[in-house]
Amino acid sequence: MPEIKSGTSTWTSSTVFRVYEHDVLRVGEQYDGIPFSTQHLESLAELSIRLGQRYFTLGHRSVRFRHYVGILATPALTVEILPKADRESGSEDPLWQQILVDLLRACYFIRPESSGFATVAARPGALLDWYIEVFMEELQRLLHHGLLHQYQKNAAELGTLKGRLNLPRQLRRNLIHRERFHVVYDQYSDRHPANLTIGAALKMLLNLPLANGLRSRLIYLSNYFPTPQTDELQFLRQPELLHRDPRLERYATALSMAHHILQDERPEVQAGPYRGLSLLFDMNQLFETYLYRQLCRWKEAGMQLERQQSTVFWGQNRLRPDLVLASSGKRWVLDTKWKILPSLQPSADELRQIYVYCDYFEAKRGVLIYPHTGREPATFREPFAPLSVSGQQNRICQLYFARVVTAEGRLNRELGKELLEELQKSE
Repeated sequence: MPEIKSGTSTWTSSTVFRVYEHDVLRVGEQYDGIPFSTQHLESLAELSIRLGQRYFTLGHRSVRFRHYVGILATPALTVEILPKADRESGSEDPLWQQILVDLLRACYFIRPESSGFATVAARPGALLDWYIEVFMEELQRLLHHGLLHQYQKNAAELGTLKGRLNLPRQLRRNLIHRERFHVVYDQYSDRHPANLTIGAALKMLLNLPLANGLRSRLIYLSNYFPTPQTDELQFLRQPELLHRDPRLERYATALSMAHHILQDERPEVQAGPYRGLSLLFDMNQLFETYLYRQLCRWKEAGMQLERQQSTVFWGQNRLRPDLVLASSGKRWVLDTKWKILPSLQPSADELRQIYVYCDYFEAKRGVLIYPHTGREPATFREPFAPLSVSGQQNRICQLYFARVVTAEGRLNRELGKELLEELQKSE
């Protein structure tokens, strides 16, 4: 049975379950004294209709979570999903709530100077409250500097002549009523696609049973952001269209959060209330992004660092290692793996993959990087073994256990420095 904690959130009628990646909730079983019921399962099943099987899979009277962390919320329950490495290290749940918040900041998924997690208690469901608080801060910042407006063409029947007369329609409809005019005119409007996207995200949040304090603030903000109509939904279905407007730089964080709230679900805003919310992050991507930003911060002058560098492998297939580091004629291929390695033996597939990366990117060393979340230093940092093929130059596959959490229980801000020092030692 997975180790799960539950409690009461600030939602008006919701139970909070805490799980880890890949854990299973089963109907009829109790978690910290709270039973997981058929109603809870049906609520998640309804959410899965919109989300598909991307974040969790439904089984026989059960639900299994995947490699995403964050929040799943419905009117019936909230599921707070914490990183799987937490269970192995034996650390407490509130620690990984804070670590996850620090990771999001460090990877620029949210603004680094946004409110700290200390603004809400480290309790079950606190991640959701914090995320909404940060989103509202972004919207307040936009309002302070003014929302974007654009000219929009309107067609209407008016009592005064405004803009250009729509002559064919005028002759067809108003030949008798000459006091009326069918016109086409430009209107300076706040219905910019960026504002509509944020308005859709606010509408989604308001259809959930939030606490009164959060709800009242969201209602206040929603008065300033228009809700998209059916004929305006193309901007929600094609978020890449927004990047064509150079004025959107100050909207970047708010739009990123809005799209994350909407989860690219192509919402039909006229179809009734939303029945759930997913604020989930891929831990593999978070781990890779944090390591990349750490190496960028600590690398020495002259070092070259490439992320997701791509080369043709066969036909339309391409090779794309996570990171390639080069310095003074030396080259390392770094491949991150967010999983606990129970021994010093990587899988055969991982070894084959790192060998092919080294071969194609002309690197003598390949490094498989796994998380180390305990508070004691990792001890297994020696090269694992040579990778060799008859007649070819030897290549070394090295294992590295990245210390994600410091002895004080905080996110390790010197991870890049430690990794670079380790790579220098291995030469």
